[in-house]
Amino acid sequence: DPAPPNQQITWQIWLPGLLSASLLCTAILSPMFDMSPFELAVAVLFSLLVAVLAVRALGETDLNPVSGIGKVSQLLFAVVSPGNVVANLVAGAVAEAGAISAGDMMQDLQCGHLLKASPRAQFVAQLVGTATSCVMVVVAWTLYSSAYEIPGPEFPAPTALIWLNMAKVVNGGGHLATNVFPTAMGAAAIAALLPAMEAILPSSRKWMVPSAMAAAIGMYVTPNWTLPRVAGGLANYAWRRWDPDGAERYMNANWTLPRVAGGLANYAWRRWDPDGAERYMIVVASGFVLGEGLTSIVNAGLKSSGVA
Repeated sequence: DPAPPNQQITWQIWLPGLLSASLLCTAILSPMFDMSPFELAVAVLFSLLVAVLAVRALGETDLNPVSGIGKVSQLLFAVVSPGNVVANLVAGAVAEAGAISAGDMMQDLQCGHLLKASPRAQFVAQLVGTATSCVMVVVAWTLYSSAYEIPGPEFPAPTALIWLNMAKVVNGGGHLATNVFPTAMGAAAIAALLPAMEAILPSSRKWMVPSAMAAAIGMYVTPNWTLPRVAGGLANYAWRRWDPDGAERYMNANWTLPRVAGGLANYAWRRWDPDGAERYMIVVASGFVLGEGLTSIVNAGLKSSGVA
């Protein structure tokens, strides 16, 4: 670790924090959803395992399959707490929350590593942000739920329906397709075999082993996302092969039309005013993101007060 010892996060810091957070999670969710401490302990422990999976997937593919990870937790709780739909949903939520947080922290700490920031300072900032978000999430949910019908026309929340249907299916309230279980076991065996092959093969042959995680993401994500990524990857490969310098400088306009517009604006700004773009481009882009979020909050406030 390039960070000096006084900037590192030692086990004396993270281990008590992890235990305290786990106990606090159990103390809050147990009476709120009428779950036993054992059930929540299993959910928290399982979330630690799936967090590792989330970090690997996000690091390899730039996508964090948190919804799929939550479904795995729902399958587990069909055995731990059979017939309990509420416990099934809460366990999936705990696993998904752990996966999201692990993926976000991996990206944040990696950025800090590249910028040579102090990991301990980032850790403190994460704690401050977590404490603040606990309040802001409740305020935002109260505001939006008072302004809009959830689920409703503006916010249909289709993922929530998928979670509910999954909880019902694994607890006997629905039917799966024929041969789902042997198919899943076969896919799991193949996915377990590929990393073993990668570990055995010499370094010159490792590239021949496909990433099971990347293949799973390609199957999980809908084609309107997967196919453009394939096309973008091929274009990236061709451009970097024929013009490495140009690709390194300009390969940033992709995915959607707003991203294309942003990429063109970035290109034009860097061409006409390189110094200004270097100093202000990130600030302007962040302003667009923040502005849209704040405007949606204002709209929700006006709607809940009857003004709009």
